[in-house]
Amino acid sequence: MQCPCEAGVSVDALGCLCREAEGLRSRLVRIDADQARCQNPALCRRLQRESEQLFLRLAELRRLGQWLQSAPVALDRLTLSLFQELCRRPLPSS
Repeated sequence: MQCPCEAGVSVDALGCLCREAEGLRSRLVRIDADQARCQNPALCRRLQRESEQLFLRLAELRRLGQWLQSAPVALDRLTLSLFQELCRRPLPSS
């Protein structure tokens, strides 16, 4: 079975990007909770590095959303708006 991400359809690709953005956000929330409980300095550093990498990826997705907004390609604007919202929505505070 082919992954929808590989189908080449803009809605499917945007859907995959939306799922990735939501997955990054969920992981960042879990990391934040783990860091609050963390007692091991090495684990705290690893969680911090992972968090930084995820924030960088989220910023990259945000830039991609901005580029897609102005790109001369046919896109589902509602899905693009959802993607942009997921990328810029603040994380819930713990």
